[in-house]
Amino acid sequence: MSDTNRSPQHPAQDAGAPDPQDTGAPDPQDAGAPDPQDPNPGPPNREGSPAARSSAGAVHNPTTSPTTSPPTGSPPTGPDLAPGPLGPSRRVSSAIRTVPNAVTLLRLLLVPVCAYLLGTGHYGWGLAMTAVVGSTDWVDGWLARRYGQVSRVGQLLDPLADRLLIASVAIALVIQGVVPWQAAVLLVARDLFLLAGWPLLKRRGIEPPEVVLLGKAATMVLLFALPVLTLGATGVAVAGAAHVLGLVLLWTGVAMYYLAGAVYVRMVVERLRHRTRAGS
Repeated sequence: MSDTNRSPQHPAQDAGAPDPQDTGAPDPQDAGAPDPQDPNPGPPNREGSPAARSSAGAVHNPTTSPTTSPPTGSPPTGPDLAPGPLGPSRRVSSAIRTVPNAVTLLRLLLVPVCAYLLGTGHYGWGLAMTAVVGSTDWVDGWLARRYGQVSRVGQLLDPLADRLLIASVAIALVIQGVVPWQAAVLLVARDLFLLAGWPLLKRRGIEPPEVVLLGKAATMVLLFALPVLTLGATGVAVAGAAHVLGLVLLWTGVAMYYLAGAVYVRMVVERLRHRTRAGS
C-alpha cells in the first residue's frame, strides 16, 4: 500500500510486518482506492481524477436542471424570437428587399393611376383602384409584423405612400369639383411641412418619429372619406347622403390629421431637448 492510504490503526503494517492474509497476489486496493472498512480512507480524490468527476456528476443541485438549462453561448429561444407581434417585429432591420417593402413600392407606383382615373371622371375604375391601393397599407404592415420583416425603409415608405395617395386623390377630386379646395390645401400643406423637416432632423442625427395610432386613424378616415365623396358625385340613389357623409368624414379626417402632426412635432421637440441635455 502507498503511504497516503495507510491507516494509523494498523501498526503491524506500518512496522513492515507481513500480513498473515497476504498470499502474494496483487492487492486491488493498491490502485489507490481506499479500504471500504477503513474509517479513515485518506485524503479526498484530487480534482480532475476519474473518481472526482464521477462523484461530481452525482451531486444534485435543486436550483438547476441539466435538462432545462440551455448551453452557454447558445442562441436564445422562445417568444422573443418567434415570428409575430412579440418577436422579430419589434426589431427594426436595415433590409430593403423584403416582401412588405415590395408591396409598399407597388402602392407608390399605383398612386398616379388612381389620381388619373379619378381626375378624368372614371369614377368606377378610380374607386376600385383606390380601394385596392388603400387596402395594401394594411397588407404590408401585417406581413412585416407576421414574418419579422419590419425595416427602417418600410417605416419611411409606408407613411409616404399614404400621404401621396391622399394628396393626389384629393387634388384629382378638386379638379372634378368633388372635394373642397380648402381641405386639399390643408392636407397638402401639412404633409409638405412634415416632409420639409426630415432633412433638418437628419442633420442633427435624429430619425423621423414613428407613425402614431392617431396618424393611422386619420389616414383611414381620409381614405374612406374620399371614395364616399366620389360616390356622392355619381348618379346613384344615395349620392346625396354619400356627399354629406363624405364631407363630415373629410373634415373630421383633416382635424385628426393636424392633431397627429402636432404629436409628431412634440415628439421631435422632446428628442431635440434630450439630445441637447446629453450633449451639455
